[in-house]
Amino acid sequence: MKKIIVTGATGLLGRTLMQVLAQSHTVIGTGFSRAKAPIEQLDLNQETAIVNFLDKHQPDVLIHAAAERKPDICENDHQATIALNVKAAEFLANQCKARKIHFVFISTDYVFDGKSAPYLENSSHSPVNFYGQSKAQAEQAILSNSARHTIIRVPVLYGEVEYLAESAVTVIAQQILAQSNSKHDDWAIRFPTHVEDIALTLHALLQQPESSISGIFHISDNQSMTKYDMAKHIAHAVGRDPEDLVSIPEPTQSAMRPYNCALKDTRLAALNIQFTRDFADAIKQVLTPHLAQ
Repeated sequence: MKKIIVTGATGLLGRTLMQVLAQSHTVIGTGFSRAKAPIEQLDLNQETAIVNFLDKHQPDVLIHAAAERKPDICENDHQATIALNVKAAEFLANQCKARKIHFVFISTDYVFDGKSAPYLENSSHSPVNFYGQSKAQAEQAILSNSARHTIIRVPVLYGEVEYLAESAVTVIAQQILAQSNSKHDDWAIRFPTHVEDIALTLHALLQQPESSISGIFHISDNQSMTKYDMAKHIAHAVGRDPEDLVSIPEPTQSAMRPYNCALKDTRLAALNIQFTRDFADAIKQVLTPHLAQ
């Protein structure tokens, strides 16, 4: 049993990491604006607070899941994005190295430009927006800091949400419920992945010898679809006609998005670790509690 700290524990991925990892480990979650007991409040922009927190809890592992993940917000506030996505990550990595804590950083497929998929773990960075740039900078700083650290790249995520707008996938349901002929991006190819499968994969990785899980790992489901494709499944799940939806075959958002950032998970395959699920069934399960409200 390990003692694990999870930052961003109030978020979509963080909540599920807490639930899954707590089955076998002692897990301490941190948050900030949404932190309520038992989640501990920690301001990741306050270095003294981080030092005191690590000295108090002395974990074996720290999973850094806190980040600004919305590309349009990142594009409009570079300073805040760098503070959380780069500087806080680098400081945590430095402090973990000094204390021999295994540091696990949650990164993104957006470190690539989407022009040369599928991407291997050792593919070169080529981000097209500031969110991707911030994550690429953090990766470089972390890996240059210590060979023991681990980078986990993930694609667009979905799972149990507190409200429909919490994830880029479930917000599609909110749009469809508000307007049956809503418009959806039918250009960018995505690989929506359930947060529980990310958590189960990390749980399995942490059972491996630490020396074998340093460096970069890719975790991704293998169902390729545009947001329009997702919307058709979601329309079925919420009782709307998919034929009413409108396909937009070109980029529509303010921050550039990569076309296809398929992540090839060669290292997980070598370890025989794979957790996947059918999107249509899984998204229906995610949405059903919100339809009853």
